Amino acid sequence: MIRDAAYYDLVGKSLMGTTYQEFVDTIFADKYNTPDTSGFVWDEEIQMDFTYHQLQAELGIYAMATYVDLDSPAPLRGVDGVEINTGKIPRFKHGFKLNEKIIREQMIMAGKGAFDAAAERAIMNVLYNSTDQLIGGNYNTLTYQRHQAVSTGKLALLNTNNPQGIQNITFDFKVPAANITTKAGNYRWWTDDAYTTEGSSSDPVADLVALVKAAEDAYAPVSVLEVSKKGFIRFLGHSKVLIALGYYYNPEAASDAIATNIAKRLSTEESRLLLERKLGYTIRLIDHVSAVESYNKTTKLIVKTNISSFDEDAWVLMPDGQIGTIKAVQPIVIQDPAARVALYDGGRTVLTQTFDAKNKYQYIESELTALCVPSNTKYMYYLNIK
Repeated sequence: MIRDAAYYDLVGKSLMGTTYQEFVDTIFADKYNTPDTSGFVWDEEIQMDFTYHQLQAELGIYAMATYVDLDSPAPLRGVDGVEINTGKIPRFKHGFKLNEKIIREQMIMAGKGAFDAAAERAIMNVLYNSTDQLIGGNYNTLTYQRHQAVSTGKLALLNTNNPQGIQNITFDFKVPAANITTKAGNYRWWTDDAYTTEGSSSDPVADLVALVKAAEDAYAPVSVLEVSKKGFIRFLGHSKVLIALGYYYNPEAASDAIATNIAKRLSTEESRLLLERKLGYTIRLIDHVSAVESYNKTTKLIVKTNISSFDEDAWVLMPDGQIGTIKAVQPIVIQDPAARVALYDGGRTVLTQTFDAKNKYQYIESELTALCVPSNTKYMYYLNIK
């Protein structure tokens, strides 16, 4: 058997006569329709440079026309879309290295000493899973961006969420300071990191009522309250919340103890609906976890850690519907006869397969330069509970 570059071309064999672009277009078009970034859509413009401009959209009441004399000109209206922030769009990459060991393992699994139809199908799974994880990982990255932008008003790149890349960089989306309420001292819902000691002056439901009042007093067009599911379940365990929910369910409860026992029997959904009726707004529970990979220098292994995408200590009252765009930069694709390239996300994502003949390595990598940028931050009201 001649073991030349073609022998080790794992990706080429798994494509079975199609191009990498055809493979991506056919296999993943339906599975990955759009990223899970509620309220954020792809900006129609794919930028050539890395600078993004954050514009403040107006969602308030239509301004009335001006009464004028018969021959007076029409007063000019203000133009929506005032720029409030600018910065550089970050690039994120990841990839897989497929080596001779993987090729041999796939051949052994197929029970063959050479590539045949069964071995090719087995290796097709390697190509599918690799590309699937790259696209899926990109979309999880955008989802994390969305949830951080909404729950914190920022995207901070730290050791906890970007251990193998750039760190100590923050994209601040300029939420007005007046829109942010942070509980301090004994007014914090819990005063310890374990969420076991309640602040002696804390009153969670009253704080949420005050959050709603602040937005309504400003005539802000808010319609939904977002909170992490984990944070909401913690909220339901607070003693004053249990008392309040018990009385909402049965106003004739004879005591706080009886009201507490009533609330403890309610499901999470029943409690959510009771609180919605009290506040007058839909409560949306965000249940999303992101996985972060880091390198352990001691064990010399890649370690995967799960982190919450939505800040568990934040409640955000905001408009529903579109609240921003995903701004992306046009990737530069250099023609290389030894590489296979496929574009995705309308040309925003580039998937590249390259081959190292000397070391018998094949690389499948993804590159996307994109950022979820909110455009309604002046209508977003925050309650940070500890």
